Amino acid sequence: MTKLKSITVFCGGSSGNSPVFEQVAYKFGQILALNDITLVYGAGGTGVMRALADGCLAKNGKVVGVTIHSLYEIERPDLVEKNIQKFEIWRKMSDRKVSMTKQSEAICVLPGGIGTLDELFEILALRQLKIIDSPLIVVNVNGYFNTLKNMLREMVDYQFVKQHQLDLITFVNDIEEVLPMLEKQLKGV
Repeated sequence: MTKLKSITVFCGGSSGNSPVFEQVAYKFGQILALNDITLVYGAGGTGVMRALADGCLAKNGKVVGVTIHSLYEIERPDLVEKNIQKFEIWRKMSDRKVSMTKQSEAICVLPGGIGTLDELFEILALRQLKIIDSPLIVVNVNGYFNTLKNMLREMVDYQFVKQHQLDLITFVNDIEEVLPMLEKQLKGV
């Protein structure tokens, strides 16, 4: 197995209702930097995205920011743009997501809103169709994704989703579990 060199992280441009969301994102950014793993993220200069990038940059990590024109004023990438190593602006969201996933070997999802769920489900669908094989880890910070986990299990119970499809997504509760889990998945264990 080759060492994990980069990871795409999808997460919110908002902070959420608890400081724990930004704290976990900041810590994960630091973990990535300390393990010499490039962070590829949505280039947000606010919320969970900002905390993630700030954590990585605080430990001299490499950060790639990828955004689209219509989000520039909302997610304020200008607040981090000058500090990151690579910055991309795309016209369409689909181009943004393709660029982000092509620049990494794995995908991680932290709490976020509708855009984050869109990214999560698109990656899950692409994995199901075997278009991409990047491991997909969702960090269930503070139980944020409990309802989603229950909904996915119900979809299996209702037989709209097969268990092997649900097995394409891994939920962890602690940010410290992400890299060991990715290492196992990339080794095929």
